[in-house]
Amino acid sequence: MGSIWLQAGFTAIHASACLPYHDPMTANDLEDLRPFCRDDAAFEQLKQVLKQRDTSREQGRLDMARQTHRTQALEAQRRAAEAASQAKSRFLAMISHELRTPLNSILGLSALLSRQVVGSLNPKQSEYLDYIHGSGEHLLAIISDILDLSKVEAGQEHLRLSQVSLTELCQACLAMMQPRAAEKGLVLTYQVADLGPTTCIADERRLRQMLLNLLTNAIKFTAQGQVTLTVHSREALVEFEVEDTGIGIPADQLEQIFQPFTQIDRGLDRQYEGAGLGLALTRQLAQLHGGHLRVTSSVGQGSCFVISLPLHGPEGSSLADVRAVRPVPVGTGGQRLVVVDTDLDHHRALMAYVRACGWQVSGCRSWAEVHQHLKEHQPHLLLVGDREACNPALENHLQQLKPPLVPQPIKVVILLPEDGAAGGLASADAYIDLPLTIPKLERMLSL
Repeated sequence: MGSIWLQAGFTAIHASACLPYHDPMTANDLEDLRPFCRDDAAFEQLKQVLKQRDTSREQGRLDMARQTHRTQALEAQRRAAEAASQAKSRFLAMISHELRTPLNSILGLSALLSRQVVGSLNPKQSEYLDYIHGSGEHLLAIISDILDLSKVEAGQEHLRLSQVSLTELCQACLAMMQPRAAEKGLVLTYQVADLGPTTCIADERRLRQMLLNLLTNAIKFTAQGQVTLTVHSREALVEFEVEDTGIGIPADQLEQIFQPFTQIDRGLDRQYEGAGLGLALTRQLAQLHGGHLRVTSSVGQGSCFVISLPLHGPEGSSLADVRAVRPVPVGTGGQRLVVVDTDLDHHRALMAYVRACGWQVSGCRSWAEVHQHLKEHQPHLLLVGDREACNPALENHLQQLKPPLVPQPIKVVILLPEDGAAGGLASADAYIDLPLTIPKLERMLSL
């Protein structure tokens, strides 16, 4: 009979294990169960079973508490990482702008001196100026890559889509890279294979940047032979292949090269310069377009990088997102330029060069100054600085510069800010990306 009660006691215990958690049984609770046990040995066995049950429940409660703590800690780490990433992006944007401003002056003024528009130079002075200009361009390229990569990773990069002529873009990129290839005795070629449509929808500036990154790397890592750019379309994709006969990449490093600040040649005495950002940025920009970047390579034989992009732009883009490519009209140019920006100091090189070209140049820090200037002089060209380009009222100000509010139409050029978010794009005759260069200024003066 006692064994039956003990079995019943165990049955009650097992049933109670399925009930919601409650406090462990007290000594009085246990004594209440003694009549159901056959003898003291059975009672002790019952106490052990109940103790194990309570221990198991307590362990479950502790495991749940630890899991909750881990979840909360991981969430706190995620929030901290996001905050750190945002802080990094803000810091890079700020510091890159602060570095770009003096670099633009260095590049502009050194280019101005190199052209000897303010006096003749001896050969040694010309050599030093070329070195200053080249070093400045190299430093600016690194700064720009760091900022661009940071913006893409933070989701702050916005594509400016347009209809891009594939042949014209590729030939322009090859023309820019030809001098570098010639210095190393390399053959630089362009091929078209099964090209259906002659245009694609993309951000032309970013697509050019991707191609130049790949061509620059191909020339850098190729000692002899050739570099070939091939374009072809496949279904709804357009593919750009950059193939070289260079040093090649080991198979175990094919994915590592797409990590920021990563290079194959990592030693302190490494032969090849660069910060290791080009491929990381190129892959991110390709993905931003809805495409991808892939590579095949053999050590000692060369590499082939392929950018695949959708012909009709990223998924979800529409024709309303696409800006028409405006041809830059060529004219004789005017004789008076007005520069409007809240900070005119970092436009000194620009203004000096335009004056050296025979123009009269005036600077205005506000639109009130612009309208005061218009009462005395009629400029041929108005340049909106990159800081003023972010003014939400820019469109309204530009509307005030159109007939019949002014006697003659005034050409408007906007220096695009780093985020490309100029408020008056529809009213401008041309747009110029920073940094400014002599060819960009000459194109502006030809309006």
